[in-house]
Amino acid sequence: MDGSNIKTDYPVVLRFEGLYPHQLGGYEAHRLRKGGDLGHVYRSRSGLNQRLIGSEDWAARALAEIDEMKIENFAAELASLEKRNRKKDIERRMLEGPKQPWRATRHGPMREVILTVNKDWFDADLAGFFGEGENQREKEFGEFAKEWLIENFGEDVIHARADRDEAAFHVHAVIMPRATVEIAKPNAKVPAASATRRMLQPSIHPLIKDYEAAQDSVGQWFADLGLVRGERRAEAIRQARQNGVTPPKRRYHAKTWKWRAEEEQRLLAEMKALAERTAWVEVREEEAETVLAVAEGVATGAFVAKASSEAPELEDGPPADPARPAGPGLEELRRRSPRGFARAASAFSRAWSRLFGDAQAEAEATARRGVSAALTEIAEADEKIAEAAMLLPKEKRPAIAAIRRTIPAILRRLERGVVRYPAGAKLTDQPPGGAAGEKSFND
Repeated sequence: MDGSNIKTDYPVVLRFEGLYPHQLGGYEAHRLRKGGDLGHVYRSRSGLNQRLIGSEDWAARALAEIDEMKIENFAAELASLEKRNRKKDIERRMLEGPKQPWRATRHGPMREVILTVNKDWFDADLAGFFGEGENQREKEFGEFAKEWLIENFGEDVIHARADRDEAAFHVHAVIMPRATVEIAKPNAKVPAASATRRMLQPSIHPLIKDYEAAQDSVGQWFADLGLVRGERRAEAIRQARQNGVTPPKRRYHAKTWKWRAEEEQRLLAEMKALAERTAWVEVREEEAETVLAVAEGVATGAFVAKASSEAPELEDGPPADPARPAGPGLEELRRRSPRGFARAASAFSRAWSRLFGDAQAEAEATARRGVSAALTEIAEADEKIAEAAMLLPKEKRPAIAAIRRTIPAILRRLERGVVRYPAGAKLTDQPPGGAAGEKSFND
């Protein structure tokens, strides 16, 4: 293998995700592998996951503390209003009740932290090769992550854990940014009117407030493990805007649960499209196979044209040669693919129509030519009979006249059965010469 293609610079990955207190229940259910999207989890390795910071009941403790903050803030606010003799405000606040201890924000008052590296970096560890049970890179990364979290967020890190049951080793942490703020300015006349309240305020932590500073921090902290800082994309965007050029696109980091949901929907859509395409291909294959089976049946004589039908139609042919294996019958082919059978029948019908039509037209043309010639010959013969009859004795002439009167009817029947009126032939109800000719026989 060419060693120049081996990646050596692996960036440490840091992500912050907004988090609301009411989401802690679902967060815990997923941590314990009792809920959420578990399709990407290797359940056989879940026992290797490790809690790094916080107690087992950290989520319940956090929610209880937030409720306590809410009640304490409410009591402190009412006390401040009472000292300032704000009776109407007291009545209003009593009706409103306690408020959540944070300002409205689209990200939420807490933060989830995710720290990891590309899976290949962890897989390159040689612990397994030397017979060591634990991946040393995972162990060292977890220790560095724990120290970085405590160094920068202190006691506001209420939970951290290392997950080993997913594609790549990673550390999850939850930051509960506690802050104390003033709710009423000191009053010279009523000094005791000043009060404070406890809040959740992410901006009190510089690394949450400044994302680029956080990336710099982890890049420096994990440098001893041979890792590097991630791409300076935000700086590149600012620089591009200053220079008046199109900036690179910002990376979109979807929340894990949201990404899983979107990925699931995408996979379902792809599976549905694949199923539809597969079904369509199967139908088309059935059609093609049916058309070929019909064609083969016609070629081998298993199917023949139905002579009794006005329109060309298929029917089973004479019994097949016992030495030749029998194929599917007409009804089976029609059930297998009605569309394919109809296409094949239509194609052969058109061929039969042309074949039978051409043969019939040729036969009729031949018949017309023959009848026309026969009529001409008969007319000529009749004229000769009339001429000859004039030479017969008078007692013989009536018999000849009776015979001649039957000739036009015979010719008309022949004409109707084959052609309308053959070219060059005109038939009359009376024999050539008519009554005059008959009368002339008797003269």
